[in-house]
Amino acid sequence: MRRLGGPENLSAQPAVSGRFNLFDAWIDLVPGSCTNPSSDRRRAQIARGQELFNAQNRNGRSCNGCHNAQNNGSNINGNLFDIGASRAELRQPGMPLYTVRNTTTLEVRLTTDPGRALKSGKWADMDRFKVPSLRGLSARAPYFHNGIAPALDDVVLHYQRALGFVFSPEERRDLVAFLAAL
Repeated sequence: MRRLGGPENLSAQPAVSGRFNLFDAWIDLVPGSCTNPSSDRRRAQIARGQELFNAQNRNGRSCNGCHNAQNNGSNINGNLFDIGASRAELRQPGMPLYTVRNTTTLEVRLTTDPGRALKSGKWADMDRFKVPSLRGLSARAPYFHNGIAPALDDVVLHYQRALGFVFSPEERRDLVAFLAAL
């Protein structure tokens, strides 16, 4: 079996757009056929989570749509995205709250972090942030640029609430298992 994981393999991989395929060998794994049934059930769960990450969700979006660098999870084009993490209603104690007004349209927005707009001055860049690599994700809690998600399950719940992703409780557990395995 060709191994794709680990920092050495990641550093040698060209930066290309594509799906995560680190755990393809575990797709349709029959528990007990690789190691022991318990470990194999966990491997199968990780593979299911990888497929959920790569696939189009019921809301028409895909995690891989933004996190599209193959087996890395950053964005291959360097695109920035507003995932709703800077919304005023998600403000944690100690976070600033900015009131920003568009000088052309007079639209007012409350945000805990203007994102790229702070540097560019462009309204279109409000609340937009870089897509980070997902490798080693489980070691980097809390999550998002401002730490509003204490655990990986909270990350998935945020995407459900803020961007309309639809996951059953089992699918959410599978996706969290995949993200934790990265």
